[in-house]
Amino acid sequence: MLLVFYILYFIGWTLALPVLCLLSLFVIKKWKSSLLQKLTIFDKDFFYAYSRNKNQFKNFSDTRLSSSKKRSLPGVNEHFEGESNAVDENFEIDSKPVWFHAVSVGELNALLPVLDHFSGISMIISVTTKTAYELAHLKLKNKIEANQIKVFYMPFDHPLLIKRIFKLVNPQALVLLESEIWPALFAEAKNAGVKLAIINAKLSDKSFKAYDALSIFFRPILNMVDVFLVQTADYSRKLLRLGVNKDKVFVLGNIKFSSLPKLDNFNATEFRSELGYHKDDVLLVCASTHEEEEATLISIFHELKEDFDNIRLIIAPRHPERFNTVKEIVDSAAKLIPHFYTDDEPIANVDDVLIVNTIGDLLKFYAISDIAFMGGTLNEKIGGHNILEPAFFAKPIVSGPYYQNNTQIYEMMLNAQGLIVADTKIELKTELKSLIADADRRKIIGLCAQKLTQANSKIVYNVASKLKEYIS
Repeated sequence: MLLVFYILYFIGWTLALPVLCLLSLFVIKKWKSSLLQKLTIFDKDFFYAYSRNKNQFKNFSDTRLSSSKKRSLPGVNEHFEGESNAVDENFEIDSKPVWFHAVSVGELNALLPVLDHFSGISMIISVTTKTAYELAHLKLKNKIEANQIKVFYMPFDHPLLIKRIFKLVNPQALVLLESEIWPALFAEAKNAGVKLAIINAKLSDKSFKAYDALSIFFRPILNMVDVFLVQTADYSRKLLRLGVNKDKVFVLGNIKFSSLPKLDNFNATEFRSELGYHKDDVLLVCASTHEEEEATLISIFHELKEDFDNIRLIIAPRHPERFNTVKEIVDSAAKLIPHFYTDDEPIANVDDVLIVNTIGDLLKFYAISDIAFMGGTLNEKIGGHNILEPAFFAKPIVSGPYYQNNTQIYEMMLNAQGLIVADTKIELKTELKSLIADADRRKIIGLCAQKLTQANSKIVYNVASKLKEYIS
């Protein structure tokens, strides 16, 4: 039966590829830049044509951002100076790298602390989204330029493309994050004798029901994985019910607790002042917002500023291609004046709305915020984003009712009293109004949130240690 599945899977991808190529070229323009790599078309010697001098960098065009990108992306290399970005002086060339895969920005940020525990070996990182690709080049710039890490787009899961990428990469191990189940990728790893691990593993109720209904196919596919390092006991039980060998499943917690931000040489008070904000202003940072959410938040902001002349709104859209759209939404709202962060214009009054139109600078805005609202929680299709970064800065966090993609962290934060969940627009306005009026309440909730992140900050060490046991 598994053979039948793979035959149908091959046919499905063969039919889908032309459609995906056409969409990338003519419809969904943000896919265009990644298309060649997703078809496993790389520059000659892209993978591991290392110079024997570890400090000499050969000029590979794909290992840096294209020179055609003129937009400044300030703040990342300037303030992110963690071990992940430091050149490893003990690095030795290895023809068989460890391959890590992080789909998007959230997974990439969770992966960075893990990479610190694999210093001294060659690594490659694949991503799926354009934002993650650009952020990886920024946060890992030093190691990329020293030719110690390669970053590329994960190819489509067509069996022929996957076979080709394995020949190009020749990895010793493949490590995926969270809930990535790709049948062709798994099968080729097994055929090539490559160790396969899923760390920070999770399984939503929706995915569990789908895999359970097709367990005749997915049971053997899931058992191709050598080890699952899962976030919670609930996810572990789901995997066991799907027939995964119990010796492969370990509950170690969520490594996102260990993805703590670093803003070296950053002064929050000075940054806040440079933007034009005053000491008594209450900054509401709405982070990782999605379509339709900004309109709701702007409507609430209109009502709040009638009661509070010191409230200030900052919006950080999740996707860069929506920066201009969000500016238009703000501009169309009565009396509001939109400002891009890169415009370098001071915020003068309550009607000025700042839009963060850069990649990698959100941490700085969490640091100066008084209240953090997490986007993706007013849109049922999204299901929330990582709330641990504002928690690290001891900020009170507010969200909408939809956080099904991050249930564990949200429920832990609720139990720790570091998060407020508003089920309706009226309730959201009421909670924000209460926080704006009560500085002591803001401080208490923020400290509760920070305490939870500190209590779970050592998880990454346990994950990295167990991972090494299985892929060494």
